[in-house]
Amino acid sequence: MKRYYSLWKSTWWLWVLIVSGTFFLSTLNEILFYVSLVYLPICLIVFLWFGLVRFDDEGNEVDMT
Repeated sequence: MKRYYSLWKSTWWLWVLIVSGTFFLSTLNEILFYVSLVYLPICLIVFLWFGLVRFDDEGNEVDMT
């Protein structure tokens, strides 16, 4: 769980921007609302994936080089 907390600390502004932009676009058009129903779970999966790849169990960044 520490890895996801570390990811949230380093990229919280990006995820807030993505989610708020999705909610804003979903209010404009009915089609965009249905797209956001698919888009938000994909964003959650991407968040979890980056947490697994970028951080170890203790929440430290993994050296990718």
